[in-house]
Amino acid sequence: MHAPVEKKKGFSPEQLSYLVDAMAQLNLHEAFSGSGNGNSEAKAEMVYGTPVDDLCKEELAKYQLHPLDLRMRLERWTDRNELATGLDQFLLRHWGFFNVEPNSPAYMLRMRLPACKLRGDQMVMLAEIAEQHAGGYAHITTRGNIQMREIQPKDVLTIMDKLHSVGLSCHGTGADSARNMTAAPTAGFDPVELIDLSPYTIRLSNLVLNTRELQGLPRKFNISFDGGGQISCVSDSNDISFQAVRIGENDAGVEPGIYCRILLGGISGHKDLARDTGLICTPEQTVMAGAAMLHVFVEHADRTNRKKARLKYLLDAKGLDWFMEMTEAKLAEFEADFSFIRLASSKDAPRAPILRQGHIGIHPQKDKALNYIGLALEMGRLSPEQMRLIGQLAMDKGQNDVRLTVWQNLIIPHIATADIAQTTLLLEEAGLATRATSFAAGAVACTGKWGCKFGLASTKQDGTRLVRHLEGRFTLDQPINIHLTGCPNSCAQHYIGDIGLVGATLPDGGEGYFVVIGGGSDNDRGIGRPLCGPVACSDIDTTIETVIGNYLERRDGAESFLSYVRKLSDDQLPDLLHISH
Repeated sequence: MHAPVEKKKGFSPEQLSYLVDAMAQLNLHEAFSGSGNGNSEAKAEMVYGTPVDDLCKEELAKYQLHPLDLRMRLERWTDRNELATGLDQFLLRHWGFFNVEPNSPAYMLRMRLPACKLRGDQMVMLAEIAEQHAGGYAHITTRGNIQMREIQPKDVLTIMDKLHSVGLSCHGTGADSARNMTAAPTAGFDPVELIDLSPYTIRLSNLVLNTRELQGLPRKFNISFDGGGQISCVSDSNDISFQAVRIGENDAGVEPGIYCRILLGGISGHKDLARDTGLICTPEQTVMAGAAMLHVFVEHADRTNRKKARLKYLLDAKGLDWFMEMTEAKLAEFEADFSFIRLASSKDAPRAPILRQGHIGIHPQKDKALNYIGLALEMGRLSPEQMRLIGQLAMDKGQNDVRLTVWQNLIIPHIATADIAQTTLLLEEAGLATRATSFAAGAVACTGKWGCKFGLASTKQDGTRLVRHLEGRFTLDQPINIHLTGCPNSCAQHYIGDIGLVGATLPDGGEGYFVVIGGGSDNDRGIGRPLCGPVACSDIDTTIETVIGNYLERRDGAESFLSYVRKLSDDQLPDLLHISH
């Protein structure tokens, strides 16, 4: 009698989906499509399952010339002092140089500073570049990065050589790149952080720069690593966020310790904050996990419509569970020796309180003998002289360490208490304040109309004027963050500010702003609600003055602005615009 034959199990729907996608990406379907029967009809060329004929123009440009293969054109443009234009300048943005015409007939340079870290000697070199090859200034960005402007094409390769000489790069900082990967600015010396995640931030950034498939993504991509300290890096607005959490004794069988919770799909300009996947991994696993997720994005994101190409829209279409299942399949393909752990966020220990203005002023570090000094910059602007001083002080008084923040300021850490007075004096003599009002400390602005062709309002100028106006009328007992962004692209993340201003064009063609209020991040996460607009730039100071005046008059005790406005219904919000008598 024969033994019963065991039935073989078929593929699951997820496995079938993965196989079909893999065959399409590799064009393996052609091997089984009868194309070898003498039929000479050409088969459609595919890019990760999308027919070439269906690609949007930017994807077609990357298909015809991978951004990494642009060097010979760059040599020619440099020799001719010629600005790249059209889709060529789109490709060049992957190298960190941006044609910002018509605002300026020159390039803007954006650095790559993973974990928002710089050495003092590197800052000195950036000062030299700003002075000799750019416009004589630099700006810190809302991704803890540095930008310089007014760069002539003939200087591009010289600048790149100078950057390389001190271990810096500007590669992969524009267009469809994994942008500057952020970590908390106090990583490594924060008194209450759970773990220093900056080494993993840097490793993942370097992995991307050394992987051809991960340059020229379907769309730009933001990744953050938050170690759970007293200063955050606003992870809610990132496509991937690794957030350190402490897991104690639990009934889920998870060994207690420090893990990273994985959140996905943050894009605050589209009114979406990062969503909890319900999964955790160890800090050491974040590099492989991030790389695998990027590969899934490369293989499955929309390449026909750039407005729907961000990770958020892939998650909307396929779901978080699908995305993480595909990520685990990719990890298996990479022979990674781990899987994600499913654990509800209710098992996380509470996070330590966040100091909303801890990026400004003098604060003790984990080592009580050392301090960090947070400088209050005006909308992120630095002169070459200031940059040189910062770099020299970092070398002489610190540990050759400089940190940039997403609030457009910087920190000089590791200053001995005995050196604080002299260091502070030197900084303040150079116009670098170590103190700021609650308005100035929380104000951020994108480049705006002055330096960006998409800008509809002069954000930096308007923001500076607004802060000074409010400082002359109010003294706050707690911060109110004001975010000014020049267009709906939301580079200054207006939807997560206490008050957000987004540039608009008035009916008469003038500059103005729409106003939203009540946004926040981290423990205060939430998307701001519309208040009014468009308001003319000439009226924005008095409009915001009225809003803050009404809050201070009507709040309950020392109630925060965020708490007060979130109590108001949508119908009640307009009352903030009425002048009290």
